Amino acid sequence: MRIPTPQLIGLVVLASIWGSAFMFIKVMLDEVSPVAVGWMRLGGGALLIAIVVAVRRTALPRDGRYWRSVMLVGALGSAIPFVLIPWAEQEISSQLAGILNGAMPLWAVLLAHLALVEERIDRFGVFGLLLGFVGLAVVIGPGVLDVSDASTQGALVILLAALSYAASAVLVRRRLRGVDSTLLAGNQTVLAFIYLTPLLLMDGVPDFTALSTKVLLSALALGVLASGVAYLIYYWLLATLHATQASMVTYLAPAAAVFWGWAVLDESVGWSVWAGLALILAGIYLLNRPAKQTVAQLVAAGSDAGS
Repeated sequence: MRIPTPQLIGLVVLASIWGSAFMFIKVMLDEVSPVAVGWMRLGGGALLIAIVVAVRRTALPRDGRYWRSVMLVGALGSAIPFVLIPWAEQEISSQLAGILNGAMPLWAVLLAHLALVEERIDRFGVFGLLLGFVGLAVVIGPGVLDVSDASTQGALVILLAALSYAASAVLVRRRLRGVDSTLLAGNQTVLAFIYLTPLLLMDGVPDFTALSTKVLLSALALGVLASGVAYLIYYWLLATLHATQASMVTYLAPAAAVFWGWAVLDESVGWSVWAGLALILAGIYLLNRPAKQTVAQLVAAGSDAGS
């Protein structure tokens, strides 16, 4: 089915924003800690989404089960990965981080297979998972089993962040299906910001007046664009496209991360990384084929995990 031009542009813009997040994180790490990167990112995103929610005058839910679920989603889908990814990028390139974050749909399908009866995968899905995880091993390289190596540790931490994103997506699908998505994004982001505030105080609040312009602009872009505008585009796409079409951002975002790392940070990746990325995307394609709409919906529901 053909994707309308506005939505196609939206997909490209969304993938570009989420792909650029890894580059902005790398720039910020020159002057602030991983916890500060996550906190500043969440602050910008929470402010923008809160304004949108206020303008819409959306009423806050009073259901205790909703808030218990959102509190967990805030930790798994934002607070944890938003610290883990900057920590990992101290040891690996932004390009590699963006590619490895592409493991999120693989984790999501695996967790859904275990947790959601209606989303069990067939033999093609099992093959797709195996293909994807082989691709991840190829991307990390021959040192994949050497956990004492700093770069391997960084790569494995990105996979852990992707697992956290995936757990959040499955939780949303299981407990929060059908709720107001913009309100959910806002509540999730605000709660994650609150979670990280004590950690920032213990870690040390940056001297914002001493930060360079490039770091401040990166923080603004990371918060407002990657955690604010991107959410709004993403939920618009989910509302106007089929799940399989919306999930195309999963394929585009890693390539965008590679582009931004090359264009801004002069990073480069070898052919083995490209081969691994091809295997990962092939695995996601098998999991996301038209016959498996439920899998496509889950992949789309967790694609943010952007970054």
